[in-house]
Amino acid sequence: MEIDVYENGRHRLLLTSDYSPNHAMINEFQTSFFTCKMRCIELCGKELEGYEVSEEGMFVKLHFTIRNMTNEILGMFREDFEISCDDGAPYEAEECFDAEKQFPDEYALKPQEERTGCLVFIIASATKKICLSYTEYFDDESEGKTYRLKYKIK
Repeated sequence: MEIDVYENGRHRLLLTSDYSPNHAMINEFQTSFFTCKMRCIELCGKELEGYEVSEEGMFVKLHFTIRNMTNEILGMFREDFEISCDDGAPYEAEECFDAEKQFPDEYALKPQEERTGCLVFIIASATKKICLSYTEYFDDESEGKTYRLKYKIK
């Protein structure tokens, strides 16, 4: 997995030690409804699209592709995906603020449709590990399996 880092106006490319619970699906997980493949992690620094965070924080963009594997329209939400840093609790992505290719707050995928985009999160500058997670929730409000992609970023 590549991590793009922007520091002091310069671009660097890092490689991570990827975590993959299923070695046949590196940087990817498959639910009953869709696949999610991580394309790139972009550490954007303290400023993004005119927004700025404090010295202790930074923006990170997670670029991934979602593919609907069903024969039905699949409704997706920004809140479906969460990030946790180091050993902290998971939290949702920032609301859409026009970052390039950012997934909207709500969208639908047609049967077999694939969509590539990113979600923007704010993390602590000292973060060493991140984990993207998705938990299945069903119409009867029951909770299913949680899927995770874990990365070391420093």
